[in-house]
Amino acid sequence: MIELMGWIVTTAALGLSGMDAPTPHRHLVIAPERFRESLRAYCDHRTKASPHLESFEFVTLERALSLESGRDDAERLKRFLFTRWKEGRLTSCLLVGDCDTLPMRSMTLDRGTAPAFHWAFYPCDLYYGDVADANGSFDDWNGRTDGFHADYWGEVHGETNKDGVINADRVDYDPELAIGRWPVSTPEECAAVAAKTIAFERATSGKDATRPIAAFFAVGGWVDVRGRIAALGERMSGSHEVAVHLHDTPNGSPPNEESMKAVLARHPRFVFHTGHGQPWGYEGCLSLKTIKGIPPGPAQPIYFSVGCSTAEVMTQAPYQPYVDIFGTEHAGTNAGEVFTAPPPPPAVYQSGPRNTTSIAETLVRVADGGAVAAIGCDTGSQPCAVTLLDGFVETIAAKGELTLGDAWVEAIRHYRTAERLTELVPTADWYPPSIFFQGMKFVVLGDPALRLAAVPLSGP
Repeated sequence: MIELMGWIVTTAALGLSGMDAPTPHRHLVIAPERFRESLRAYCDHRTKASPHLESFEFVTLERALSLESGRDDAERLKRFLFTRWKEGRLTSCLLVGDCDTLPMRSMTLDRGTAPAFHWAFYPCDLYYGDVADANGSFDDWNGRTDGFHADYWGEVHGETNKDGVINADRVDYDPELAIGRWPVSTPEECAAVAAKTIAFERATSGKDATRPIAAFFAVGGWVDVRGRIAALGERMSGSHEVAVHLHDTPNGSPPNEESMKAVLARHPRFVFHTGHGQPWGYEGCLSLKTIKGIPPGPAQPIYFSVGCSTAEVMTQAPYQPYVDIFGTEHAGTNAGEVFTAPPPPPAVYQSGPRNTTSIAETLVRVADGGAVAAIGCDTGSQPCAVTLLDGFVETIAAKGELTLGDAWVEAIRHYRTAERLTELVPTADWYPPSIFFQGMKFVVLGDPALRLAAVPLSGP
């Protein structure tokens, strides 16, 4: 393994063989060769100052792809992750690269939009986390392979196709791996995110770490979730100082830009958002101008939004412009293109204007301030997404020591159970398939090995 990079650490090397660790963390970083030097400080930190990791390894993207076969780079990368997992060498993986740099798979929905011939594709990193089926065999997310379906991964039916099952590709959905992504395209961006990650762990894991702040911002949305958000705030209050900002609440602090600035000035650990969102921000309370003038603290916060499109990471084919798997450029239906047959899916790399961005990506990439990690939906989000937030917060509240990836994996598993995904069937409504693929639309932009250290249970 040394020849793959030279950064590798084991429990014995750290002197932790007797450590009582309920969750073994075997972490892998995959990045293009040209990011090697930008990751040197991060890899040194992981090998020398990450006691929560049982093992750590760096592998170049080029090396990983060369070791496996597959129909494209996304499948080759997933097969590499599966092999590592099957060998017991992997529980979490940081993918270093935006969609122009490291392959990103899109799942498929039979969305009822006539110009798109009733199909849509959405970026989905859960594809890399769910590497195996219930029997432990490789899950390629391509259970249906007749005709054009052979090129459609993670296919969800029920919005247009009312016959048959919603889970057309028989996706297992239960992640074996915690996956996170740094949405970076240059070595300089990579180095900046790495520095923020190191700074976060140093500031929050030391003996001088203070009681963290968790802030909740519930702006208006399609449904009223104020009661649920208040309950989540109460759940976090045993280990965090909590600030809850609910819309239309008498005598309360509203979820607006002023209250957001006040919270950010106190350098919170978490910022949670529900309600309307757009690629440019959290409606009414957060945009890039909000963070201007706020001195960055020693540790940047983790943002989690269940609003629409706050974590857009790649073009949304076939509506927006895209390059398909055959190399053909498409203007997209938003620009007047009409498909008279099932549209070819997007390639796993999209560059230039097809590499769209959002508030989540920008917060993570910004060198000074911003976020150490951001979780959000890369397209339209529905009310059921609050169940993901439920699972994430409950996991953090219940466990003193865990990683960002631990919390996210448990959030997906909680969602899978609470929303009864295996029981969903098509109805006359569009909502059942939306419930099913909700977790597939969310991305974690941050290091899944990010340590969320134990926090004091009382007092500052």
